[in-house]
Amino acid sequence: MPPVMLRSVEEVRRRFGRLYWLPACGRGNGLDDDAWAPVLQISEAAVPQVLAALAAASVPAFAAPAHPAGARSSVLARKPASSQLWVGASAYGRAEAVLMAIMPHLAHELDGRGDRAWR
Repeated sequence: MPPVMLRSVEEVRRRFGRLYWLPACGRGNGLDDDAWAPVLQISEAAVPQVLAALAAASVPAFAAPAHPAGARSSVLARKPASSQLWVGASAYGRAEAVLMAIMPHLAHELDGRGDRAWR
């Protein structure tokens, strides 16, 4: 049987869903976009605040563990967990502005706990 050929972006979305290529173990802020762009790795502790701030600015965002639990080496296991952050490509500029505004505060807050806000 020949492979199934998908003819359009809409057909791909209908078949797999809009977030089909993002990791299944992640979480989003409830907003959606047609395309996603990776932005940076952030501390797992910062994810809820970052997703909320991006949602407040109408920026679709999604975060997933940067190193799945099974793939973590003994060196990675000693470091605080981090997540890869993606944002909706249509709102990338707004995402940068929001991140530039909130990251100094998060960096200061997490530094007090022995963590870093971004990786």
